[in-house]
Amino acid sequence: QMFLARLKRLDAKLACVVTLTEERALAQARARDEDLAQGRWRGPLHGIPWVAKDLLAVKGHPTTWGSEPFRAQELPYDAAVVERLDARGAVLIAKVSLGELAWGDVWFGGKTKTPWKLDEGSSGSSAGSASAVAAGCAAFGIGSETYGSIVSPSTACGNSSLRPTFGRVSRFGAMTLCWSLDKLGPICRSAAD
Repeated sequence: QMFLARLKRLDAKLACVVTLTEERALAQARARDEDLAQGRWRGPLHGIPWVAKDLLAVKGHPTTWGSEPFRAQELPYDAAVVERLDARGAVLIAKVSLGELAWGDVWFGGKTKTPWKLDEGSSGSSAGSASAVAAGCAAFGIGSETYGSIVSPSTACGNSSLRPTFGRVSRFGAMTLCWSLDKLGPICRSAAD
């Protein structure tokens, strides 16, 4: 609830939230508390709030790709990375902005800002993940990179990130920009995270 409240409060300045997944998040958090009460721990991501770049499918929620024509698009499945993080106990609190069709930081909701200089955009297409994490609105975010879209917004927002080797992380359920270059990876506030 703390992360949800912070995200709601700061989004007016950051323009990073496309879809708040509050009901899903609270249900996941209750289930993770029940797991702990029954002695089941899912690992180091158990109960940790995260945000997903809005090119990742999340069943029951729009996947807009940052583009007005796709604003109401709902895909009937979860992306593989969403399934894996759910299984590890992470709690998805929002789907966040990307530049329209994974280009830059401008989407149908405006220009996503870096929290350190609100008159500047947060760069490359994982703009919302980098901005939300840098502002302390989520413990981590998942971004995607074809040609700089994880590392560029991480640089603009002062985050640590990882652009994995091509093919290391399944891209099932993620919008394709370039079949032979797309990669999914984490964005955190620091390398320790």
